[in-house]
Amino acid sequence: MAHWFHRNVLKGTTNQKFDLKITDPTDATRKLSSDLRLSRSRLLELIKNPNNSSDTIEPAFESYLTLLYGFIWEINSAVEQAEHVGRPNPSKLRNVIVYKWTHTLLGTNTYSSADSVYEAANMSMNIGLWFMKHAAMIAAKDDISMNEAKDVHTMLRRAAGIFTFVQTEFLPQLAEPSPLGSDLDPRVINAYVNQCTAEAQEVTVARAVELKHNASLISALANETSKLFLDAANTLRPFKPEIAAQWIKYLEFKSAFYRSYAYNYCGENLLSMDKCGEAIKALQESETCLKKAKTLCQEYGKINGPAPKVKPDQHAVFKRLAPLVKLTLDKCNRENGLIYHHTIPGEVPTLDTKATFGLVSPIDFQMKSHNPIWNLDVYRTLSGLNPAKMEKEQSLPPVKEDAIHQTSKDPKNESGCLIQ
Repeated sequence: MAHWFHRNVLKGTTNQKFDLKITDPTDATRKLSSDLRLSRSRLLELIKNPNNSSDTIEPAFESYLTLLYGFIWEINSAVEQAEHVGRPNPSKLRNVIVYKWTHTLLGTNTYSSADSVYEAANMSMNIGLWFMKHAAMIAAKDDISMNEAKDVHTMLRRAAGIFTFVQTEFLPQLAEPSPLGSDLDPRVINAYVNQCTAEAQEVTVARAVELKHNASLISALANETSKLFLDAANTLRPFKPEIAAQWIKYLEFKSAFYRSYAYNYCGENLLSMDKCGEAIKALQESETCLKKAKTLCQEYGKINGPAPKVKPDQHAVFKRLAPLVKLTLDKCNRENGLIYHHTIPGEVPTLDTKATFGLVSPIDFQMKSHNPIWNLDVYRTLSGLNPAKMEKEQSLPPVKEDAIHQTSKDPKNESGCLIQ
């Protein structure tokens, strides 16, 4: 498991008072306003720290969404709710509060919307980002156990599941499309889903290496991982270079690295099948991909962007691939000179396009029903509220996140990954 990750910063937002201007407020509506304000504030504070437990973040996230529920979906009587099939009807309260959020690729200026679906979608994106950061925090420990490696795998799949939920459930419900290049742009969400899936597969690749699985399986898994990173990069290419270049370069680097990995194990597999000439060609291609990865890594280090800088070429998993490729290539050349005398083909061997085991899928996320404080009386009391008036946009300072410790220890296992 490679423990070097590009992590975009958390999204910024203004304080939300949930000041519901009701003529005759009740104890229930006052409690709803208070609980919403406190729940949102606590959740935003918790996700600043990637060291917090997912057992703390998940209930806080679910609690906030259940409180926000009545501003997104209609509240019916128990009988009507039991009879309803499919997605609930939109709430009459959806546009009574203005929400302000920044977006990763669009800088520090807020983008406002009087739409509670916009709030739920943006908060969900922040939670997905937290799961990615939490995975990076675990992966960067000095010593990581197999159970912790599994946690990294799970956290990345959960992040992918949340991003997918935003894309399939919240985006179609938005009152108006989010700005191009925002975190609610389907292309940006696609990039996150592919990145999380690819990074989860990094754990699978490392595990396959540690357990000495068949070289053809490792090659196929690495190839699938490379393609996911490249798909994520391609999704972001339409955006202006100054806003997406750093992220794209990271994804391109990871794609080239795992393509090199795939060709290395492809060569090893071909040699085991006595196809020495093809094996040499595969390993030469592995060297080419690795050189490209090193160049992309150097270019990444020179780009200023929203994410903290990482130095992936300094980590053991990167440094160990080059000698591994050279060792296998030297072995092939010796074998070919002494035994096989094969001609090296002009065409690069085709990589396996589908791994039979180890492919990753997102963990489905489901939004829970409304908090018990919501009932027909509360909903009807609030239904007379007027639509909120839009406010002036503002620039917000970056969210102050707790730093993630990066280990300097060099693992002693075969893959160069911190799995023990």
